Amino acid sequence: MPIAHWVWGGGLLGAEGITKGLSTPIDFAGGTVVHINAGIAGLALALVIGKRRGFGREPMRPHNLPFVMLGAALLWFGWFGFNAGSEFGADGVSGRAWINTLLATGIAMLAWLVTEKFRDGHATSLGAASGVVAGLVAITPAAAAVDTWGAIAVGAVAGVLCALAVGLKYRFGYDDSLDVVGVHLVGGLVGTILIGLFATDANSTFLPDGAQTGLLYGGGVTQLATQTIVALVVVAVSFVATLIIALILRSTIGLRVSDEAEVGGVDLAVHGETAYETLGARVVTEVK
Repeated sequence: MPIAHWVWGGGLLGAEGITKGLSTPIDFAGGTVVHINAGIAGLALALVIGKRRGFGREPMRPHNLPFVMLGAALLWFGWFGFNAGSEFGADGVSGRAWINTLLATGIAMLAWLVTEKFRDGHATSLGAASGVVAGLVAITPAAAAVDTWGAIAVGAVAGVLCALAVGLKYRFGYDDSLDVVGVHLVGGLVGTILIGLFATDANSTFLPDGAQTGLLYGGGVTQLATQTIVALVVVAVSFVATLIIALILRSTIGLRVSDEAEVGGVDLAVHGETAYETLGARVVTEVK
């Protein structure tokens, strides 16, 4: 994947690339390579595919909130391996990444719930699960580059901004069913850019060769500029590349299922079965 090479392999976005003369970009476990990349690609695909039937008029809530909570818990558990495992060793750096992954995610969950409470009048279990994912995404690039206070700040900012960002799809009219834009794109941008404020080489943290400490830790604006440039380049490249691929696919093999399959469910249309048999029967009757 080009962006992985550009960031981690010393390519276009590495120390000898477009940030030459500034500093080495910091992306410990994939904030730019995975989350910003995927988040902006998701936006491009949502724009090309278009809205689901009833989007903006009918409530489209998760079909099973206990499963959502279970999934978020399993994801959080697995993410410790994702972040701490990016050190490829059991040492102080991996321990720091593990602690930051726990701390930032918990803070992001609380920040999301507080934002929901002020905005909507109530905090929800869906919001808690979404806040968990937002925190995991945001701390991914910064997991080994910030200390405890930095992790708290990353989690708090991500929880608030991602909670607010998920509503943008209704304002701008793109149908992002899994909130990839609001959580992964915005969360990835938050974690990547805030490294420029909170990066430090103290307390078992790790900065790659050529990287500098953040603005709030005495390093000036250099690392902040580097992180911002890298994030914006990934946004631009991934959006344009995904848009071109999606338009080609739409004009050749197509990207949408039929209206009947969309209403009845792709599981039923492709596999002849649904997770909830009574629901499938009801939907099929409505389509007919």
